[in-house]
Amino acid sequence: MSSKDLVEWEVNLILLHHEEMKYHGFQYIDWQFEGNDIVYVSRTAYDDGLGGAHNNHDANFLTFHRIKKFRKK
Repeated sequence: MSSKDLVEWEVNLILLHHEEMKYHGFQYIDWQFEGNDIVYVSRTAYDDGLGGAHNNHDANFLTFHRIKKFRKK
């Protein structure tokens, strides 16, 4: 999301999503700027080939992501 005045906000891009929300989730995002990119990690509940997460909040992964040149998105 972005804002020019910190009052009105615009959704620019949905980064993490899964249609099925009972067993899939993305929480506690931590991020920082790295040059022209944003790097971030997510506590993630997702399919793993072993039965997946117990629910959408009981994460079974810690995932790393990068938004390259985020200002141009």
